[in-house]
Amino acid sequence: MLSIYSLSLDSILKSIIKRQIPFLIGGTITGTIMAYYYGFLFTIIVNSIIWYVISYLVSKYYYKSKGINDQKYLIQYSLSKIKSRNRHYSESETKA
Repeated sequence: MLSIYSLSLDSILKSIIKRQIPFLIGGTITGTIMAYYYGFLFTIIVNSIIWYVISYLVSKYYYKSKGINDQKYLIQYSLSKIKSRNRHYSESETKA
């Protein structure tokens, strides 16, 4: 059975995701090309550094904010979702 869930995201998270999508797509494309020629480990390190610098510069000069704040918010949001999921599973195990 296929079900589609509609997530209600707050406006800050939506704007952050919209700003990060081009970097995720670009990093995926360049990472795939680089992995073919240079190997997986080299690609992870170099591609991550390149796209971090690009996203930092774009965030600083185009959006007039620091990209670090966006990344911190995404990490905090993800960790809160993981913790709430773990709490939900641990509560269901204690009931059984």
